[in-house]
Amino acid sequence: MTNGEINRALGALLRRLRLPQLPSHIIDRDGRCMDMAGARWTFNVPTRYASFDWASRSDGNVIVGYAMRRWAAMLLTQQSAASAVNAVTAVVCALRGTVRDDSPEARGLRRSWISMSVIEHPDDLRVALCLHFGKSVQVLRTRKAMDEFYPLRSWYRWSAEILECLGFDGEFALNLDDIAVAARHSRMSVELEDDGSGPLWDTEVTVLRRALAEDRSPERAHVMERAAVALSLAYGRNPSNFCLLRETDLQNHLEGFDVPPEWVLSIPRIKKLGQGARRQFVEERVGDELLTMLQDLLVVNQSIDCGRHPRPIFLRADVASWRVGTGVDEYAYHMTIKEFLSLIRRFARRMKIVSPRTGSPLHLTSRRLRYTFATTMVELGVSRRQLATMLDHSDTQHVQVYYALKGSRMTRILDRAAAMRLGPLMKLFKGVPIGAGAAEARRVGASKQVRFVGDVGVVPPVEIGACGKAQHCSLDPPFSCYLCPKFQPYVEADHEAVLDELLRSREDRCQKLGLRPSVQMDDVIYAVAEVVQLVAGHDIKKCKST
Repeated sequence: MTNGEINRALGALLRRLRLPQLPSHIIDRDGRCMDMAGARWTFNVPTRYASFDWASRSDGNVIVGYAMRRWAAMLLTQQSAASAVNAVTAVVCALRGTVRDDSPEARGLRRSWISMSVIEHPDDLRVALCLHFGKSVQVLRTRKAMDEFYPLRSWYRWSAEILECLGFDGEFALNLDDIAVAARHSRMSVELEDDGSGPLWDTEVTVLRRALAEDRSPERAHVMERAAVALSLAYGRNPSNFCLLRETDLQNHLEGFDVPPEWVLSIPRIKKLGQGARRQFVEERVGDELLTMLQDLLVVNQSIDCGRHPRPIFLRADVASWRVGTGVDEYAYHMTIKEFLSLIRRFARRMKIVSPRTGSPLHLTSRRLRYTFATTMVELGVSRRQLATMLDHSDTQHVQVYYALKGSRMTRILDRAAAMRLGPLMKLFKGVPIGAGAAEARRVGASKQVRFVGDVGVVPPVEIGACGKAQHCSLDPPFSCYLCPKFQPYVEADHEAVLDELLRSREDRCQKLGLRPSVQMDDVIYAVAEVVQLVAGHDIKKCKST
């Protein structure tokens, strides 16, 4: 039923009780107009399609439907549209039951709901609704979904206070406070402990960063995938934050001055009390690699004309038709949360990223990247208040769980066997092994020879290879060399001695400085282990050829 149909059905009752009719539209908390005349309400949620179809739920009592819509209109003026639609959906599902639930209690609840539909007098409804409410609570307990009891209780208490004359019992509403509800177990704490949905391990972060660096596809969809993963890894925000980004949010604060640029990304805040979308921002500095990805995205986005609409960073190819004519028309070209999440999943599949830890395709989600960012910040020593700000939380209530995981996703023990197993999987070495007497080696001058003399301790000098870069190299030899594509390791060199020394120094740093400083050289260790096996394979081929 539409609001107009309910107004006509209850016309005489509303006039007698001097109650207002249901409106055809409303101005929500954010100052946007929302159409309420039809049977389907489309809420002004900028980051997703949020609607409620009253027509498919019109089998209940018309007085209850009136109270439900009055309550929804009140919520829209006080809360975000997303909170309002979630609350209305939860209450209707709690009262009607869900289609998936076919338990005896749920079937009884649906029969009770249908039987109430013929009640017309408020006094008769008062008794029937109290009995039905008790059945709803029982079904919620059976489903272990008592978190839905909170909006259900909120709706009944508001109705009992404002619409008691329609059959809502004020004393019954007070008794609802006595219903005990166990604290809901945090979904986040469960996921954080799970290997498949918790933070990425340090080795998985390494292969993910390598995939970002190697991806050079110019297709717009692929450029968006790179930017989505890089932003999530760099800032740890929710998908909603990134869906609200616009091209104007990326700015050089020192533009016009004869100094190096300072690029800043103004990220919109979300879920802030009394604040709508894009009302508050947090400025974050942008590193060179991320800046390149964002600028590449802005370039490929130029092929799309947004007309009068603002240009988002994550730009749809066409207008979202469901946004047209609503209060969120300005977000017509913005991606939804669902579309943004798809970008991250597609990147992992397209790049065929394999977890070195499990040997299986890496399960990559926005939530895992957020958890990874948070645990990394904890390991770097940021305070709870700082972490809450970084994650766009209003307080420190939800960040404590990350501190309990400190160091749990880092490789605590890295021995020779583990390095030799993980090295080829990490694929961090990008150079080409050569012979010390090869033509390439003879063309390299003495200044380009790379020598290893130890890490923490001193070892006999080892000529490990040559630098193939023609220009001056700004890297720090010899550790950075194994990760450089221009490095040419000698097949005759004792790379195993390098690996053994790096493993010894890692253990030494771990005992003296802790886990975080000790793992900083792990990428080099994996690359050296890969070179050891490549050189061994080269020797085997040489023996077979002779």
